[in-house]
Amino acid sequence: GVGTIISMGKINHRDLSRQEYESLGRELHKTFAKADSVVRLTKFIDLLLTPSERIMLSRRIRIAKKIVQKEGQIHIQEELGVGQSTVDTVERLLEKMGPKERRMLR
Repeated sequence: GVGTIISMGKINHRDLSRQEYESLGRELHKTFAKADSVVRLTKFIDLLLTPSERIMLSRRIRIAKKIVQKEGQIHIQEELGVGQSTVDTVERLLEKMGPKERRMLR
């Protein structure tokens, strides 16, 4: 809420009001949309995220691509060294995606 200090540590999105959550999402999207090229956006994201955040995001994308390509869950877990819960999480995210977003993973 107003006056709340949010540290740069982990934050649970469930602790935010719906208004705060949506406001942060809009700010992220508006900022990314201002990039005048993929190169500029890539550089911005690389500078903004920590190495571990970039790795986490990249691994989710890699898992999603393998799911879209119909690779089995066990194979994905073994190949990428991730647990079942991680693959399940990405599968749930994919269920929320429309065809245009899923096409980005091909």
